[in-house]
This record gives sequence, C-alpha cells and structure tokens, in this order.
Amino acid sequence: MKLRKVPSAGLLVFLSALVVYTMSLNGVWSTDHATSFMQLDYSLWTNHTVALGRAGNFDPQSVDDFVYNGNYYSAFAPGAAVLALPFVGLGFMLDGHFTLYGNAMLLSEFFVALTNSIATYILYKLASLYFNKKTSTFIAFAYAFSTISWPFATYFFQSDVSAMLDLLAAYIVIRMARSHAGRIREAIACGAAVGAALTVDYVNAIFVPIIFLFLVYTFKKEKATVLKTSLGFLLTSSMGLLSLALYNLAAFGNMFVSSEQVYSNSSLLRDFSFPLPLGLYLNLFSPFRGLFVYCPILILGALGFYIMVRRSGKVDEGLLLLACFLGILIPYSMWHDAAGGVSFGPRFLVPAIPFLLLPAGFLLEQRSRGSSFFAYALYFAGVLFNGVAAVTSAIPPVEAISNFPFLTHTLPSFLGDQLDTWWWGSTGQLWWIPASFLIIAAGSLPLVANRVFSRRESARVR
Repeated sequence: MKLRKVPSAGLLVFLSALVVYTMSLNGVWSTDHATSFMQLDYSLWTNHTVALGRAGNFDPQSVDDFVYNGNYYSAFAPGAAVLALPFVGLGFMLDGHFTLYGNAMLLSEFFVALTNSIATYILYKLASLYFNKKTSTFIAFAYAFSTISWPFATYFFQSDVSAMLDLLAAYIVIRMARSHAGRIREAIACGAAVGAALTVDYVNAIFVPIIFLFLVYTFKKEKATVLKTSLGFLLTSSMGLLSLALYNLAAFGNMFVSSEQVYSNSSLLRDFSFPLPLGLYLNLFSPFRGLFVYCPILILGALGFYIMVRRSGKVDEGLLLLACFLGILIPYSMWHDAAGGVSFGPRFLVPAIPFLLLPAGFLLEQRSRGSSFFAYALYFAGVLFNGVAAVTSAIPPVEAISNFPFLTHTLPSFLGDQLDTWWWGSTGQLWWIPASFLIIAAGSLPLVANRVFSRRESARVR
C-alpha cells in the first residue's frame, strides 16, 4: 500500500503551537513588562544605548522603569529584549516611530510565540528519548496548550523565552549522558544555552551548578572527558555572566550591580525574603497562583516522577529534572513578590513546567485505559483554563489568595466579549467563532495526532 506523506511529529507540534499562538497574540493591552522591554529595544535600536532616556525628557510609562544618575533604565535582565531586537526593531521600522500599539508590539509577541513553539519542539525531542511517538507528542501538546505557557506566549514576557533556553540546555546534557561520548562541542552548546538563559532571567544562573555537577557525576570515571566537558560548559556559560557584567558596567558603572538590585534598592539576599512554606503553597496549590490548579496535567508529572526514579532506572536523569524544577520553584517561592503581580497563574514558574511535565510519560505508557482517560480529562481542563486566558488576558487583576481568577475575571471577560486578540475588533458579533475554534483545536490536537500516527503504523504493518 502506498503511504501518504505525513509530517513528522516534531514538525507537527511546532507548527501547531506557532499557528495557535499567532492567532492568540494580544493586540489590546501593553503591560508594564512589555512596555519596559520595548523601550529598551527602541533605545538599543535607535540610540544604541541601554539608557531608556533622560529624566525630565522621557516618559517612563511603566512601573518597571527607574531613574539612576539622571537616566531611566529597565528593571529587567536585558536578554529577552536583546534576543527580540531583530523582531521589535523591524516593527519600529514599519511603525516609523515608537508606539506601544503597532507592528512592534505584535512582532515582539510573535518572537515570544516563536520561542515557545521551539520550546514545544525541544520538549518533544527530549520526551522522545524516553517514550514512543504518541506519548512524546501528547507531552509536547500538553506543555503548549494545557499550561500557562500559552497565555504568556501572547505577550512580551520573558518566561517562555527562558523556558526554551532552559529546555535546550537540559536536552543537550541528557543527550551527552546517553551517548557516553562527552563531546566538547555539545558541552559548549549546552553552556551557550545556559549563558543566554541567565541573561534572560537572573534565576537561571542556578542551572550552572546543576548541569556542572551532572556532567561531573556522569563522566566521573573518565577524567579527560570530565575535564573537557566541564571546562567547555563553564567557559560558554560564563559568557552570559560576562554579558550581564558589561551591561551593568554600561548602565551603572559597576559590573557587580544588577538592574534588579538598583531598581529594588536592596541586596540580593533581601530580594529572597518571602517565607518559603507560604511561597510553596502559593505557587503550587493556592487557587490564586497554584501551578497544579492552572495546569492540572502536572499532577501526572508529579506521579510520574515516582515511576521514573523507582522503576525505570533513570535515577540520574530524574534527579536532574527534579533539580531543574526545584531550582526555579524554590527561589521564586522565596521572592519578595512571590505572587508576581498581575498574572494568570505563577508566571515565574513557566520555565519549570516542562521538567515536571515530562515524567508524566512514564505513567501514560503503562497503557491503562483509566490513566489515559484521566490524562485527557486533565489535558482538556488545562486547555479550557489557558485557552480562555490566551484569548482574553494573561494579566487579570490581583485578587485575594482564596480566589481563582479564571472564575472571577477571565471566564466572565470571555463570556462578556472582552477579548484581547489582534483580530477581535474586526470580527464583531462573530468573535466567538474563531475564539472557540482555537480552544477546540488545541484540545483536539493530541487526539488527531494519535489517530494520524496510528493509521500510519497500521499502513506500514500491512
């Protein structure tokens, strides 16, 4: 029988994520985050300086801008703005001037959508090291559409960009461990991913010791391999630290003073002052910010960790994934603003989600009908929560910790025709058709992919 050409699973998950994200891009709101990033991009693009403008002549327009020695600066790590510069700069060229509501805004959001689509593809490749095609595809779609990475792929936030780079580093180092080769070029690539990640989010610096220790442990019996891989990794990851040091020097005249320190006027230790037990409850279980509430599919990941470590023999890699997850969860649960301001769920934890989600595959591959039904029920619940937020707003107002913003703000906004997508204003009373189609499509994609690949396998057997 002649087989029809079917796109590869990796390409399918990438393109599906990119199309859905692009159709969900925000065209209504400019958040403080996005404003500050775009101001930095505009200054880099037009004035070739990290200063946003002179005090008295510059309108900050964002609470994330601050004054230092007569100039305004952005409070954020500069990596996301720098990586997005080709996209945002093109937008400014098309707009002809600085504006928050034009091509620059949409292209900045498209950059984030693209990075999270790449993260979805990398997660598929990482899952493929453990699971069959169907399970790996499901995990990739679960990250793309059943977690808060979808709403935050529609705004110019750094979380999804950070997730892509963190995942890339983890994928490379696990590939190295699997090959037992310890090639220097892979260590350099892994270090480059971590170096770029820590310029996007300072907390990603935790990946330097985590991956370094994993490399040392993995190749501990091969002294030459340990030496070359560790040095290659540390050398390129240190380029990220050097880049931040040069940025700090250009902005504040001191390589060891970060924008976050100047903005908050505090020391590094004082920034992590929130009680950890309360922060863990807030970010994992509370209706207001709980990761397991907004992304119920992660329940399977937590259960899958047990199987991964106790039954699969993947103890080393399981501990690496756990360390990556905790390396993001714990610092941000101690962050002085652990709630993260206006946000749909715990936006700080988006980069941690793939590391908790991936072990779900060990549970799914037990081939139990009950576990499959439970998995799809959790998946559809997550798609509903995050799909409605993606077309409505990723920035609902701050509420009481006992409230679930999906029910108190996001769903009422959706039912009241208060969307934020770029196409919303042109659809009139028919807004619900494309909005519903996006959510239904995202919910159906794992089933469609499963059917396509099953037919492909059956055709091969014949």
